[in-house]
Amino acid sequence: MTETQRDVRNTILYGERVALRPPTLQDARYVFHWERDDEVWRYDPHRPYSRTIQEFLPIFERNYVRGNGHQFWYIIENEDRVPIGTITYFNVDRRLAQVEVGLGLGDKSQWGKGYGSEAILTLVDHLFATTNIVRVYAETAMANLPARRSFARANFTEVGEIMDPRSAGALWILLEIWRH
Repeated sequence: MTETQRDVRNTILYGERVALRPPTLQDARYVFHWERDDEVWRYDPHRPYSRTIQEFLPIFERNYVRGNGHQFWYIIENEDRVPIGTITYFNVDRRLAQVEVGLGLGDKSQWGKGYGSEAILTLVDHLFATTNIVRVYAETAMANLPARRSFARANFTEVGEIMDPRSAGALWILLEIWRH
């Protein structure tokens, strides 16, 4: 197991109002529900999708709980310790000292309250403090204004437009933050 995997599995990260904690099997029901919500996934045409919770459980356990060594997940909890979404980092490039992050707030009742930007800040601060990472970046749909605002509040800069190879020509935005 790499140091990065050990870190994700055993560490809870705390922001002012959020906690980022390793996923457990009990979280599968939340993530399954979020993945099936068209509004939650409206900006990503290639969302993961399982028809039943039974079909989803082994995927969740393998990718979220045990980890695949390439993508590292956290469950975002609000100040009441209720799971409200996920945040992940992946595409770790040790040579260039950079990593990509992704955010998904699945609990729509928690949208617009600043939890997304706080989760991003908490994870980025942790990555900068505990690894040699110097650049964290994200890609989001141009139309995904809530995500763009969350990343902006987390001090990310919009670098420019990119083409997402997963979409049918839709423009996406590349965002980044560098360690000071």
